[in-house]
Amino acid sequence: MKRFFQFIGIVLLVGVIFAVGAYGEPYTDPTPTPRPEPTPRPEQVVPERDPRALFPAIVEYGFSAVLKHNNDPLHAYIRFPQAGNSSDNAIARWAHNLFNDISDEMDAVLRNNPSEIGEINVQFDSFLIDNRYVGIFQSGQFALTLAGEPEEVIQTFNIDLSTYEFLEPFDILDYHALDSLLNLLNLRLLVEHPETDGNIHNMDERWLSYLFIGHEGIGVIIPQYAGFLPDGFETLIVTLPYEDLGAFLLIRTEPPLSAPTPTPSPDEIVSPDEDDEYDYSYDYDDDYDNAYDEVVEPVDPTVPTVPPQERVIDPLLPMIAITFDDGPGQYLNEFLDLLELYNVRATFCVVGNLVHTQPDALRRAVELGNDVIGHSWNHRNLAKLTDDDVRQQIQKTSDAIYAITGIHTPLFRPPYGQVSDTMRQISEELGFAMVNWDIDPEDWSVMDADGIFNAVVDAAHSGGIIISHEIFSTTLEAYRRIIPELLSRGFQIISISELFRHTLGEIEPGRVYFSMHDVS
Repeated sequence: MKRFFQFIGIVLLVGVIFAVGAYGEPYTDPTPTPRPEPTPRPEQVVPERDPRALFPAIVEYGFSAVLKHNNDPLHAYIRFPQAGNSSDNAIARWAHNLFNDISDEMDAVLRNNPSEIGEINVQFDSFLIDNRYVGIFQSGQFALTLAGEPEEVIQTFNIDLSTYEFLEPFDILDYHALDSLLNLLNLRLLVEHPETDGNIHNMDERWLSYLFIGHEGIGVIIPQYAGFLPDGFETLIVTLPYEDLGAFLLIRTEPPLSAPTPTPSPDEIVSPDEDDEYDYSYDYDDDYDNAYDEVVEPVDPTVPTVPPQERVIDPLLPMIAITFDDGPGQYLNEFLDLLELYNVRATFCVVGNLVHTQPDALRRAVELGNDVIGHSWNHRNLAKLTDDDVRQQIQKTSDAIYAITGIHTPLFRPPYGQVSDTMRQISEELGFAMVNWDIDPEDWSVMDADGIFNAVVDAAHSGGIIISHEIFSTTLEAYRRIIPELLSRGFQIISISELFRHTLGEIEPGRVYFSMHDVS
């Protein structure tokens, strides 16, 4: 685990530097729609890159909640943990306050430069220790398209699950022994980051402001923006091993701090405070380059799987495609239950660094005949990244999906729907087409099942592609009504692959598909 903390410091360094026709003949064969044959992964054309630039999220505690904003001039994706207990409110409030602060900052920027576009992207890792302590490390950046270096975002939370109280640094480490703690920190800096030798001066208690409880020790984050590090240094993370801390460590468990215990299932966790002033109905929702292979082995494509239910698609009748973004999340299996109940299909656009958290549900999605396609690795705005970073975001996510499902589908959903000429070129090079949408209920903003229902059914048309998000409970509630309503109106509810198979024909790499009638 020691090398993890060494590695994640470099992750922050990298993260700070770079700121998402024609109708055919009716299909009347009554035989079941076959499960797609496993497609060999295309030849890897991604150049050699630092494998630590992209890494799976560590989610040992809580479900991934997302505060999202999908429109110019500010794109926001702030992911944070929610576990259904009283500590949720403070973490969600921090995310809201961060978004509000960035929004105010963006407003000030726009007064001087109305054409500016901003993006805030924040992820989290959560560590569960002996089912007693939780360490949460939030990291990300706020970047502008036209001006300035990215602004780093760092926050830590530590929770005692016996009381659901947050622990301050002085609750974790004995500040009466501050000099000894700082000496230990300095020694660990020299061990883990020898380049700091001779460059670190005037350490004080501020250096211990950002701590998180980990498996091998207490992680100490030393932000570049705090001014502690000389010019040329980026944010560092240092591990203070438990065996070295000894009596300076104030938290205790029996047995000693050890490996993680799985997060309780949604049925086992308690509900948030009912009188909380915020509505968190949307809640609950990078080690090494091949780290997802360490989590789950790739499936054997020769192993039989559960076939999809029998269904017949008639391209001369109305059809509509539903897509769900930003998973896999807490409600994925409930969405799959709903789709299976009505024998319909959908397309799940998943974030690469989370796919390893729901392997069984993603395999089930494919077995039921649904599409699982990439939605970038960590929900960055791909239109603003370098060519190599775009390749990594697309290919690595596809590889992660393949490792779990054994299926390669040459489609991906660009975050925020943003597409550039460079993305078109790289998508064509890699053999992918991009899937956008023409029906958007803005469920991430509406957060009301009735409003989402009305927006979808009012805009529904044959050949349309609907975007929604499977991480929000209000979206799930809405689709319990949307699906039977669309069926009652004569729509066939299909996946994107079925849309191609029965109307659009061959997938054309590099193209952007908004609907059956709108391709660019």
